[in-house]
Amino acid sequence: MTPIFANRVLLPPGRKAADAVSEAISKSINEKCVSALIPSTKGESLANKYESAIDVSIPCKIESGLIICTSGSTGNPKAVEISSNSLEAATKLVNSKFTEPASWLLAINPAFIGGTMVIARALMQNQKWEYGLTDDGKFSPEIFAGIAQTFIAKNGRVRTSLVAAQLASLIAQEQIELLKKFDAILVGGGQISPDIYNNLKDQGVNLIRTYGMTETCGGIVWDGKALDGVNIRIENPSNSGAGRISINSPSNATCYHGNTEGISKLNEATFNNKWVMTQDIGIYENALLKIIGRSDDIVISGGINISVHAVENVLRDQIGVEDAVVFALPDKTWGTVIAAVIVGNADQMQLQDAVEKELGSAAKPRIIKFAHELPLLPNGKIDVDSLK
Repeated sequence: MTPIFANRVLLPPGRKAADAVSEAISKSINEKCVSALIPSTKGESLANKYESAIDVSIPCKIESGLIICTSGSTGNPKAVEISSNSLEAATKLVNSKFTEPASWLLAINPAFIGGTMVIARALMQNQKWEYGLTDDGKFSPEIFAGIAQTFIAKNGRVRTSLVAAQLASLIAQEQIELLKKFDAILVGGGQISPDIYNNLKDQGVNLIRTYGMTETCGGIVWDGKALDGVNIRIENPSNSGAGRISINSPSNATCYHGNTEGISKLNEATFNNKWVMTQDIGIYENALLKIIGRSDDIVISGGINISVHAVENVLRDQIGVEDAVVFALPDKTWGTVIAAVIVGNADQMQLQDAVEKELGSAAKPRIIKFAHELPLLPNGKIDVDSLK
């Protein structure tokens, strides 16, 4: 068999990147080729990381499709090979949830899976999509709102996909009436508090919380329920029923791209007979999947295991907290200590007391800083490394 090599597509910032991704999607379906999407990161802290993750001189395992980088929010980015069949399946999983087709407004960097899938869903139904970011590819709630008003007025039924931080910024700008105009808003990229979710739903916003990743070609669980044709398995559950999440979906990627020993080991650990083994820890509550952490988010402070994800959940539930990110910092006494950056207006001691009461003294953030907003990676996830 003749080796298949990917076409290197270096994406410029702004609208041109979205157009290039749209072309790459069409080529993967119609011309049976592989396009490697390389985000533009000029002048940013992640410069060269994405480009170094994709070596187009290495043959692909897929015959047609896309190579898309993970965000790198939990380490160095990985390049994921997604076949055209998986890409088509992923769009059908989502589009089939709606009785009518719709246009889509792009609010997520198209170089990453969340943005790519927005464009793909529109293309697969011959619908329009519109670019909703700034000229340099950033998300601005003011610019997004202006574009959305015009696009909805022209096209009527419009859907969009946001990450949690973007939703929070729109709420802060009091854009509830705008959010209500969308036919549906898919929200991924992190947890949103139950209070915010319920409040928006009560006001008539069709908000759908999604769970998925690059390795599943986007969201495959909606509001705790797997989409049709998707199977979820909790591997080696503890007495409480919690364990690592494993996913069988027609949208699953084929492998990580590369030929190093490290990539080979990752492929063996992640992709197994059409199942994707994730690093996420989940549990079923009332027949709904709940994400409670990651297998790699456990830190040890003073000899005690602490889930960073659990601390974040407690902090986000406190009055006055709009958003929170938690991470470990080295400490001479404790080995590591828990630190937090908070967006909002809350009392530091009350936040510490809330965590200590819920999770114990070791989990209490020893360092708490406040910020007007959290720095984001190009795909909209929180840039934890820059906060450290």
